[in-house]
Amino acid sequence: MWIDNCNGKIDLSLRRMNKFKKEFNQNYKVIHVGGTNGKGSVCNFIAGALSKNYKVGLYTSPHLERVNERIKINGKEISNREIEEFNYFSKYNFTYFEGLTAMALKYFEKKKVNFAVIEVGLGGRLDATNIVEPYITIITNVFMEHTQWLGNSIEDIAKEKAGIIKNSPVVTGCKGRALDIIKKIAKDKKIDLYVEGKNFKWKRDGKKFIIESDGKYILEPKMNALYQGSNIAIAIKALELIGIEKEDIINGIENIFIPARMEKIGKFIIDGAHNPHGIEAFSMALKEIDYENIIIIFGAMKDKNVKKMIELLPKSKAMIATKVKNKRAMEPKRLKELYDKFIPSKDVLHAIKIAEKLYRENDIIAIVGSLYLAGEVRKILFSL
Repeated sequence: MWIDNCNGKIDLSLRRMNKFKKEFNQNYKVIHVGGTNGKGSVCNFIAGALSKNYKVGLYTSPHLERVNERIKINGKEISNREIEEFNYFSKYNFTYFEGLTAMALKYFEKKKVNFAVIEVGLGGRLDATNIVEPYITIITNVFMEHTQWLGNSIEDIAKEKAGIIKNSPVVTGCKGRALDIIKKIAKDKKIDLYVEGKNFKWKRDGKKFIIESDGKYILEPKMNALYQGSNIAIAIKALELIGIEKEDIINGIENIFIPARMEKIGKFIIDGAHNPHGIEAFSMALKEIDYENIIIIFGAMKDKNVKKMIELLPKSKAMIATKVKNKRAMEPKRLKELYDKFIPSKDVLHAIKIAEKLYRENDIIAIVGSLYLAGEVRKILFSL
């Protein structure tokens, strides 16, 4: 199996990808999307709007249930046979993410897509995706994350994420010190920069979003959480720069659905928030939902700022700590050490069973902390 031919390490370097680049012919326009949060949503919104009139590749990460989810053309996942066909793992001794990135780029080349919307994995400057030449570059936002790899300040992290900026227009939702870094890079490179709050704006009106950019857009998308406002606005600005018609932009964005973004399944709400800012956005979005009490199931990766994430969780009737089947996952007993009120569980299924025993009519069970957790939960819920 192809997965057995790669190593599981994180190695921020372009050495192997630059070797691969010699046999890669980028015969399509790339929208390269980096940042801390919102990358996957922005990618899906842009791909959805482009897909009406173009052949569009979409590369995102991580997957929830199947690795095939990461690589799509006009919404159709790469097949298992094609995964084997475009396997470059053993040839270049790739890391897991490098191998999947090479697979996606080559797959899109062979399938002759018009556009490829490519999500950055970690950071930017040394990320495996950074061998592409972007048609438009997007940096959604910059917050403290992955400090062991990206640096210990917003400025350092912004510089790493801005490492994907080349010689194409940049769209960003960044603010403060991170925006200052991006402005300087854009000025030095003499490229156009489009900033949320200045070149385009958004606001909420009931369940609708109103975006003002080159045009005025009123949307009521399926992806309706409050935190999607910025993601939608960024996607619209990028689509305007490409030259997509207003009607196609609205229809494309309104019809997009991405699992694990404030996804409601019966009495459960699932969100893939996996860092402090994501948890904060999740907590704000939860306020728009009518419920009496909340029961939280929480699980996170060890390399995250878990203590801060816990502090930002909303007040709840009960909090259950769990662990996904991933070596990076924090043990429930460690979560309980960080916050004594956690009820530890053996695994995700056990956590769900505990939550269901505590559940009463008009309560809601919110599952948050990791996209890996969201994926395991969805598998369980849809199998019950």
